[in-house]
Parts: sequence; structure tokens; C-alpha cells
Amino acid sequence: MNKVDVEWDLLTAEGVTRKERFTSDDPVSELDGPVLAKGCDQVCIDCEAKLVAGVKPTHSLANHLWIGELPWQLKDLTWAEKMMIAKVRHNRCVVRVASGRGKLVANAIMFATPIRKVYDTLPISRDELSEVLAFVFLGSAKPTDAEFVRTPMFVRRQRVKDALDWLKLNHRDYTALEISIANLNDLPEAGIPCGVDWKQTEEGESNLVPEAMSID
Repeated sequence: MNKVDVEWDLLTAEGVTRKERFTSDDPVSELDGPVLAKGCDQVCIDCEAKLVAGVKPTHSLANHLWIGELPWQLKDLTWAEKMMIAKVRHNRCVVRVASGRGKLVANAIMFATPIRKVYDTLPISRDELSEVLAFVFLGSAKPTDAEFVRTPMFVRRQRVKDALDWLKLNHRDYTALEISIANLNDLPEAGIPCGVDWKQTEEGESNLVPEAMSID
């Protein structure tokens, strides 16, 4: 990009970026220089034309599209772990996992709620979680711990804590969040955070859930 003769100050914007904080004592500050993706060394033809004309590109990160690099605390979270750290909830969900022929097949059914819920404390209690999340397991035998690990409902307590700690330090919408140690300690160290409704099926029965299959 050094070969492109443009005014890079067009990609400098206040209130868009934020340096990662590691402790509550670290100041809240922005990244220096143009707002660019980490490692970016090329510019597309459309954006180059805009910059040459002295106009900020519509889809530039400087137009409040910057989200930063994904930290390890938010990587590789299970579906249930993501639900545990979500500050806003606008639906209820039933997750069904079917076991058969050595495979697991999962699908989720969402039910919209008329009023969205914004949480000031996370994670929510297991009692409240049971009101918005249900888990149904279909199989010829009761699910084992090894099978639970393979489902999207598996939760690791430490991963939930690490994610919430990072969000509270670095996400403006989580600044005032209260992290409930009691609710955290009530989560399994590694397991399913809600009740499991086991529906027994016949040995060798297909694990395909009819409602999850497309219809031509």
C-alpha cells in the first residue's frame, strides 16, 4: 500500500478503535494511525479510487466497522458458552441432539420473545437458564459424558469466566456488567448447564431429525 499515493489521514477516526486492556488499571485508549485490519498490505481498486479522490471509502473500517482482532478468550467457544456470555437475549431455544450409527446430529429451534432481555449480571442463574434453554437428547441409550463433550450444549466454566472478564475490560457494552461468582460456581466445571430430557429411540434408528431436514 506504500505505493499508493493517497492521504491516509482519511482512514484516521476517533472513537472507532480501542487498545486491548489486560487489567482494570489499564487506561482506555485508541489505536494510533489509520484504522486498518491487522496485516493489511493491499487496497482494492474501489477503495483506492475513493482515497485518491480524497474521499473516505464507504466500507472502510474507519466508518465504524472496526471490531479488532478476535482474542483467544472468545475463540472456539461452544454454542452454549456463547449463550452464557450474551448480554441481550431475544428468544428461547430448544436444542435437540440425535445419536445414531456412531454420529450425532443437532438442530436448534428458536422461539422469539416479544420483549428482549438485557442482562446486567452474567452468567445468568441455572434456574433462569432453564426458562430460556431446553436440551433434548434422542438415542437408544442414555447420553454419556463423551457424547456430551461433542454437543453444542457443552460448557466449560473457566472459558465462560475468561470470556466475561475480557468483555468487561474491553467491550463498552459490558463495562458496567456485574460478573456473578455465585452463578459461575454453580456451572459445571465441564458439562451441561441445564437439564437433559432423554428420549429413547430404537437401536439402529436413523439420527436424522425430520423437522431439521429440508423439503423440496
